[in-house]
Amino acid sequence: MKRTAVSGALAALLLLGACGADEEDKAKSAISEQLMTQQKNEQMVELDKEEADCISDGMVEGIGVDQLKEYGFLNEDGSVDENATTSSMSKGDAKTLVNSMFDCTDVMATMKKELASSMGEQTPEVKQCFDEALTEGRVRKLLQATFAGEQGANQELMAPLMQCAMQGAPSPQG
Repeated sequence: MKRTAVSGALAALLLLGACGADEEDKAKSAISEQLMTQQKNEQMVELDKEEADCISDGMVEGIGVDQLKEYGFLNEDGSVDENATTSSMSKGDAKTLVNSMFDCTDVMATMKKELASSMGEQTPEVKQCFDEALTEGRVRKLLQATFAGEQGANQELMAPLMQCAMQGAPSPQG
């Protein structure tokens, strides 16, 4: 009789654990698919499937399905809310998301590539200034603050970049 009760309890625990794993797997898949869709629609930086899977794994494992639902990022059925924003996360969860991004993709190379294409032709001095101003620490801090919904989050990154841009600004004709 005791064996039956213990066996039943173990079976219930395994079943509950499997349900949680299914929910996590569904969330990971949904997030990865959404990242790939956004990438195809040029709504974000280029990612390959492996990178999207890595980011979604980090989000789900580090933040959790329930918390992602609470943020409104995931719907109750585990699908991604396409209208969701990530600008209301706790600082810890924002850091987890940013760490996933940096662990899974070359964020800095992407940022520098985007910045270079938006800058156009600049002098070597201005380009070097931008390279020095665009540090991993500043980018991490900017992204974490943005995901945590901190107002004015971009000021710490933008101020040095604006100084660099002013170096390349044409002198006023007088």
